[in-house]
Amino acid sequence: MGGHIALVARRGGGYPPLMRRLLILSPHRPSRELLSWLLAEPGLCVTAMADADVALEAIEEEEPALVVVDARRPDEDHPLLLGLLKRRYPYQPLITLVPGRMRVFDGQEEHVRQVRDGSAESLHSLLLELRKAARELLAQHLLRVLRPPIGEA
Repeated sequence: MGGHIALVARRGGGYPPLMRRLLILSPHRPSRELLSWLLAEPGLCVTAMADADVALEAIEEEEPALVVVDARRPDEDHPLLLGLLKRRYPYQPLITLVPGRMRVFDGQEEHVRQVRDGSAESLHSLLLELRKAARELLAQHLLRVLRPPIGEA
């Protein structure tokens, strides 16, 4: 599919009534595949891309519930993409994986979680922290979407 992977987790063979979108950006194909598999869950459409320009176009078409950027490997597009994302979509929930830490922005505040780098145990720890953070941000998004407007509860 030309640099991106789309994965829709379905329960019982049908599409969930409320489909949320998660966008993953990583220039490294094995990372895109691993992160797509790790973060897939029912009711979530996961799209993984290698190209920052294509990712920005996808976000412009429809803002996802969460964007995950794997910036652990040097890539000239990541700083530019992150700057554009923050400028164009200042409230877009975002998880950025950088060497030794994970930056989690919930749309209001950024939290940095330190993660040791290098060993298989560290990678396992990073993936567990990533899954936990993604689930928290996706749950927050779902609550915002399902919250009735003020005065209509």
